[in-house]
Amino acid sequence: MDNGYSITRDKFLSPDEVRQLLKVCEEKAIVDTAKGRKTWVTRAFLIHFALYTGLRVSEIADLCIGDLYLTGISDSYLVVRKGKGNKKRSVYIDAQTKKYIKNYLEYKKKVEFLSMDANAPVLAKSNGEKYTTTALYLSFKQAIKAANLPSHYSIHSARHTYATLLLNKTGGNLRFVQRQLGHASLNMTTLYADILPEQNQNLANSIIK
Repeated sequence: MDNGYSITRDKFLSPDEVRQLLKVCEEKAIVDTAKGRKTWVTRAFLIHFALYTGLRVSEIADLCIGDLYLTGISDSYLVVRKGKGNKKRSVYIDAQTKKYIKNYLEYKKKVEFLSMDANAPVLAKSNGEKYTTTALYLSFKQAIKAANLPSHYSIHSARHTYATLLLNKTGGNLRFVQRQLGHASLNMTTLYADILPEQNQNLANSIIK
């Protein structure tokens, strides 16, 4: 893939920015829960989910409860039924995200009284309908603003962040990252094969005798 597109530093959040964003969302979710509101509970879930699954915003909007496979002892994953190009893929999730999803589903069931049917959206409005991609985009922007992070970050930045951090954590396992993200070509995945800025500085410092 050589169309001039590149993954630049402004396209993904640093680990510190991720922590700041999650911290603010969690704090506001606690306040909303105490006051019987759902806005930040839902938003906190969206932020965590986007950052730790790498799904496209359309894939998040379309995800249904029946697409989640969280009961396995060794395997925990979700299924994207219609990814880019209508392609289906499985996305494996970590133990912490699995727990977060299960807690959110329990909240939906006991507090919001929303359907737990297999075809019900994971992220649903009060009437049970799924959120539009625009609504999810704007909700992410609200979280970015509340966390005092750069305004150019969007929900797609969460996907870039996931890819960059995952590639780093897996020691550059391009094939795994490609499958997780649903890239048709490995060339697209290699655009993420750069080191995080924090590591760039450490490598630069290593030259000092």
